[in-house]
Amino acid sequence: MLAAKDYILKNRLAIFDWSVLTISFLLGFIFPTITDFINDKGFYHWMLAALLFYICGAALKDLPLSYRLSHSAKTIKPVSYTIFLVIGHWLIMLMVFILSETELRNIFHLPIAANNETSFQSIIIAISVSSFITWLVYRGKSKRKHSRIFSDDYLFRRELLADFFLIIGVAILSFVFWEKGAMAMLANAKTQTIGDIWFLFLFLSFLFLFFYLPLRYLFFMEGANKVSNRNRLFLIFGFMLLKALFEMLNI
Repeated sequence: MLAAKDYILKNRLAIFDWSVLTISFLLGFIFPTITDFINDKGFYHWMLAALLFYICGAALKDLPLSYRLSHSAKTIKPVSYTIFLVIGHWLIMLMVFILSETELRNIFHLPIAANNETSFQSIIIAISVSSFITWLVYRGKSKRKHSRIFSDDYLFRRELLADFFLIIGVAILSFVFWEKGAMAMLANAKTQTIGDIWFLFLFLSFLFLFFYLPLRYLFFMEGANKVSNRNRLFLIFGFMLLKALFEMLNI
């Protein structure tokens, strides 16, 4: 048990990255295209589940993460491109909440707007909720004062449950916005010259920053500057780029 706990503590980010990548990849066998996923009767259930898993995971992880960083002797350097992550995260949460609104109204027996039109009230609620979730994830985690002392076992179990929720939520959202969104768009793009391929590569890098990294902030904020973590991100990015290239060339 202690060996497993020690392994999880040392490899938390790697476990998260590879779990999300694996689950997102396996979902592709259930829904080969984004159209199949959107046309599925349970599409709104999937989106609502992803949103709830992500919110619960972020809320549960806030205490153990902030407690660890506040009582740690080492200084955590802030991520230099955080502003881009915040913008990307807010946009993702806004889109997910809008997609989940129909199911939320069904659960709470609220009236649905005619012709599925989005009302001004719905827009304000969506903006408020997405802003709150983004604040919950990106607010300062270090130098907090805690009125209670928590045991290591409690914090570990709580963070383990939070990580499980986050893996499920992020895997579904990555499948929608990255695996079958950005990557599918890249695979279907027409390329005639080397310049087109370079443009797509730069565009994909832009999407990687805005739609892939933001949901991983709670994990890589502690080790963003570690060489092993950066190498793994480049490896994942390269794997996805190669996969899209094969699909683009019909290999």
